[in-house]
Amino acid sequence: MRENYNGSADREPMPNRLFFAIIVTYLAVSAAFTGLSLAGWSVKLPTVLNLISGELTLLIPALIYVALTRTSVRGVSERWTLPWGAVPLLVLFAYCILPLISLINLGSMLLGGENAAASLTGTISRLPLWLSLLCISVLPGVVEEFIFRGLLYGTYRKRGTWRAILVSALLFGLMHMNLNQFCYAFVMGVIFALLYEATGSLTAPMLVHAVYNGNSVLMIYGTADTADVAGAQEMLLGMLSNEGLRTQMLITVLILLVAALMGLAAAGGLYLAVVKLCRREKQVGLLFGGTSVQRLAAVAQRQGRLQGEKILRRIWGPFLIAGTLVSVLVILGRALLLQLT
Repeated sequence: MRENYNGSADREPMPNRLFFAIIVTYLAVSAAFTGLSLAGWSVKLPTVLNLISGELTLLIPALIYVALTRTSVRGVSERWTLPWGAVPLLVLFAYCILPLISLINLGSMLLGGENAAASLTGTISRLPLWLSLLCISVLPGVVEEFIFRGLLYGTYRKRGTWRAILVSALLFGLMHMNLNQFCYAFVMGVIFALLYEATGSLTAPMLVHAVYNGNSVLMIYGTADTADVAGAQEMLLGMLSNEGLRTQMLITVLILLVAALMGLAAAGGLYLAVVKLCRREKQVGLLFGGTSVQRLAAVAQRQGRLQGEKILRRIWGPFLIAGTLVSVLVILGRALLLQLT
């Protein structure tokens, strides 16, 4: 993907404007619905549109950005194909990281973060399974990875891979606009970027993202009483207030911690197998070998990927700072409002 920046070699990257536009779009849509509600207008979206509305607030600014910057969609990823042997390994990888994500999710709920998934439980269960999987699993996996690992990370990584991984993961977490999802989305953002480095293909993080979301959908359909899912946070807080149940909760957390560590070990083995299948040992070796930005750029130039472009360093700028601050304020405001109610 060509480098998108404005003017000189070290100005704020253009994708920062995309993130800012996404945040503004989210706020505009939220303000519009709040205003209609205060005016006495009851706006009830169709079920499917309600499920994909969040993705539309991402997709519309992204499509406008791609059109204005003339970004090649095909060039966003180094390649789009994967060795067939890597596909089942990536599916297993997705399930191996589930205990870790569940542990982080539990911790954020106990800290006062809302149970974001619960708000969609009833809506999802009213749809056919295939349609829910399409709206909650496939669409977010493709759209979110294209934006955050493709457009954003793909530009940032030329300014330092680990900086790019952390910043893109931070923005991915902030984009969810609530404390609960921010905590585990940040970790998943790091993992998804590492998967891209392991394969050189956006298809890998898209697949793992879709499998993770799809598992959540299947769990909702497998729950006999959807109210049990929606009331998960209240149940956890109730257990903490009861001395007897508090011990049970501690044991549950310890078991989940052990499962998370075992899952991470298994995921590490699968990651190395995927790297080998995709013949990315050199790239991943450089990533974990503490190599400098200059060294990475030199290797990339020898492979003909940067085509003589200058080494870039700057990621943060006014648009990114503004979008980040607004996102943080919204997340903290929602968390505070949740505590007050």
